[in-house]
Amino acid sequence: MIQVIGIGPGRPEWLPPAINELVKHCNVLIGGSRALKLFPDFSGNQYCLSGDLNASLSVIKNALLEENVVGVLVSGDPGFFSFLPRLKKEFPEERIEVYPGISSLQFAFARAGLPWQEASFVSVHGRELSVLPEIITRPTGVLTGGDNTPQKVAQFYWEQGYNLNISVGNALAYPEEVWLTMDAEHLAQEQTILKNAIMILYPTLVPQTRPETRHNAESALGFRIGIPDQEFLRGKVPMTKSEIRVQVLAKAQISRSDCVVDIGAGTGSISIEAAGFASEGVVYAIEHNPEAQALILANQRKFHVPNLQLILGAAPDVFGELPPVNVCIIGGSNGRLQDILLNLPLIEGGRIVMTAVTIETMAQGLKLLKELNYQDIDVVSIQAVRWQPVQTLHMAQALNPVFILSARKGVIS
Repeated sequence: MIQVIGIGPGRPEWLPPAINELVKHCNVLIGGSRALKLFPDFSGNQYCLSGDLNASLSVIKNALLEENVVGVLVSGDPGFFSFLPRLKKEFPEERIEVYPGISSLQFAFARAGLPWQEASFVSVHGRELSVLPEIITRPTGVLTGGDNTPQKVAQFYWEQGYNLNISVGNALAYPEEVWLTMDAEHLAQEQTILKNAIMILYPTLVPQTRPETRHNAESALGFRIGIPDQEFLRGKVPMTKSEIRVQVLAKAQISRSDCVVDIGAGTGSISIEAAGFASEGVVYAIEHNPEAQALILANQRKFHVPNLQLILGAAPDVFGELPPVNVCIIGGSNGRLQDILLNLPLIEGGRIVMTAVTIETMAQGLKLLKELNYQDIDVVSIQAVRWQPVQTLHMAQALNPVFILSARKGVIS
């Protein structure tokens, strides 16, 4: 059994008694050197994790072979950008218990004296800065790390023409704690070394633009449905044509504050238009193809879509990175449709829309939706015909027929 134990800020005074008691009953304790020092009286075997993730997983695997209760110490809270999703992926058959700690997000919002139930959050640790929302409509917590320092995040917004206010917490709860609040222009020039810090970005209802960035900032406010196919950057990646895209989004019935996941997002065409409907929510685009991933980010920049987040990998392997979602759109399943539907974090009553280009995939989807007690199941097939000008005439150009399945998640019996 694995017990994933959150140690909060990593200071003994912030460890609740329940965590200390829990650790006593572990046979093996695994964590970073700082985490292990929190439990000097632990009598079992201890293993210090290194920066080598594969080596760390091997240590855990070997400990489990001896049928030990393995305690894995993680900083902050295990459910907030931690080791937990990888552990669940690597040890799917193992019993995993999770014990919460105080996350850096909680600590930072407490330092700022702000409620955080309506906040958004994102991590740029090991990710491109393009995952950051361009327009901040609610307080947004940002985890930094590696090369992406708070200064670089501030520079990103300043270059986009947004001189928003930002708070930065570094080494929170430690004697060397740093807490700063300033605008993006001044934070970008701040000389204090800030590593693995948490940031709070404050809303900017009206963009503060410089002349050279005004066009981009104004474009970000637009929203269109049925964007012409030729406007998307495509490469060799398949894309849902605009005629089908409009029908998929109509079936999805996305509301303003919905959380949406687009599985097999391709070029991101559906994700980008869905983000316009979910203007106060977020759209997660799941894609495993590196070329498609690059196109999603490029199209996100081109159309200035702030509430789209790319998740690298394949479904359902990356579902651990998703919160509960209101709407799911499935454009590609790589033959894993059953696993996706069984593990999808779709809320009760949430909507699902699937597209299929073969009758076999459509039949499988229909069968699974019925077996999993989905309600209001609907199936339509659409074949659009475009009439292209040829000299003085117009000739038919038929697009491939597409099945669209839609349903609402029922109560699991």
